[in-house]
Amino acid sequence: MSERQGAALVIASAILFGLMPLLAKIAYSYGCNVYTVVLGRFSFGALASTLFFLARDGKLPLVSGQQFRKLLLLSVFYTVTPILLYSSYQSVSTGLATTLHFTYPVTVMVLNVVFFHNRLDRRQLLCLALCAGGLALFCRPGEEEGLTGMALAVLSGATYSVYIILLGKSGLRELPVMTTTLWISLFSAGMTGTFVIMSGSLSAPTGWPAWVAMASLGVLATMLALALFQAGVFLCGEVKASLISTFEPLTGIVIGVLIFHEALISPVIFGTGLILSSVVLLVHPRTPVPSEENREIKK
Repeated sequence: MSERQGAALVIASAILFGLMPLLAKIAYSYGCNVYTVVLGRFSFGALASTLFFLARDGKLPLVSGQQFRKLLLLSVFYTVTPILLYSSYQSVSTGLATTLHFTYPVTVMVLNVVFFHNRLDRRQLLCLALCAGGLALFCRPGEEEGLTGMALAVLSGATYSVYIILLGKSGLRELPVMTTTLWISLFSAGMTGTFVIMSGSLSAPTGWPAWVAMASLGVLATMLALALFQAGVFLCGEVKASLISTFEPLTGIVIGVLIFHEALISPVIFGTGLILSSVVLLVHPRTPVPSEENREIKK
């Protein structure tokens, strides 16, 4: 598969990840708190992945000891990220939190340059500027935004950037993406469950729509989205994948317009255009520069 196909997989995962605010909001309205939603998401994701393998193979796939340790480390950062992000919603608006969370493409680029000595080309830097500008236009902070919530949102972006880099450098490309998804989902469910029990923060749902919402989070925004994103990272790299994943907030905008009948204001429209432009520019194939030999042949 090509880089363009990898980009398409990342876009598909971003659309599924973009459903999270809607589904979480439904669960919240039926008595769930942040930690219950995160636990439900990972638990249903682990259950769906387990049923997939049992139905197909009749058993769960095994991994080596080294792969087990790598998957466990990945799961730590994958688990911490939504806890930090969802916690930030308690003191800042979801729009501001999302904007601050999506600083992670910058972090991915910086970490790759500092620790892995990767070079960024002009196209990537231009796409980064377009993404940053588009996301900034989504941000409309209120008068009572809390510094703690803002810090948590930025930190969630940092932990997610570490997850992306570790995934790209993990050497787990040899594993089927569904196997990686299964083990990360299992580890994340276990870690979140341990945290919820130790902190006593479990809040039981009060209606079946909450269970449906959390099950949808598990299947759509965890099992499927995680598998698609992993495949995309392995095909197009951590930097491109992190930039293309800024497509995710656009899903939230579409949902807001279609379901919640929110008005589209000019800054949001312009910001959407900037992000879409950056994605198109990033995945558009470069026009090769003809060599001197080819020019002579053409003459």
